Amino acid sequence: MPIRQLGQRTSESHAPPGGESTAAEVRKRLLLADDDRLIVATLGQRLRAEGYEVLEAFDGASALAACTAARPDLAIVDHSMPGLNGVELARALASSTDVAVIFLSAYSDEEIVNDAIVAGALTYVVKPIDTDRLLPIVRTALQRSREVKALRFQNDKLRAALQKDHNVSVAAGLLMAKFNLGQQEAFERLRRHARSLRAKLDDVAAELIRVNEEAGKILQEYAVSPGQADPDDTDERA
Repeated sequence: MPIRQLGQRTSESHAPPGGESTAAEVRKRLLLADDDRLIVATLGQRLRAEGYEVLEAFDGASALAACTAARPDLAIVDHSMPGLNGVELARALASSTDVAVIFLSAYSDEEIVNDAIVAGALTYVVKPIDTDRLLPIVRTALQRSREVKALRFQNDKLRAALQKDHNVSVAAGLLMAKFNLGQQEAFERLRRHARSLRAKLDDVAAELIRVNEEAGKILQEYAVSPGQADPDDTDERA
């Protein structure tokens, strides 16, 4: 099923006449996914009037392909679509992209709502959809998505920093064990070696760990005890 792209991103942002959208919102790219083409056309027209760039899909597979290729800032997806339904689509997006999702459905069934939230939807909108009511929901979802992405970015940075600290500590421990050094002296030797190579301390530490692991694997090949038969020797004698 083809995907239609409506509206273009431009280097300059223009607020729509009488609109309240900010420049940041104007630049946002949205995906509308619903097999009801009238709903897609109606919502798409209003969202474009608010300055958003809009992608349209009419089944779950096309919606997933559009999100994977174009990475919209927000996907507004219907629960009941051919191919992948909304919950399946939301799960796929959560596992492979950072695209935020708003869920649409003609039903307010608690089980469907719970499935949507568990799948990663930011919020849930029951049809029929009032476009005036949808706009603040879209803006709120975009803001929430920005906050979630910022939190993930900070968590990733923290995780990377902790990994670097871990690598340096492990490398220093290797030097302490190998050369009977104190902790401070081991750290200082790592720093001196990094400076001499004009390399980052973490890179030097990671390389030392890697080399030590490789050496351990090689030495393991010689770890056959004196009374233990070597399979290769047995094969040669046979």
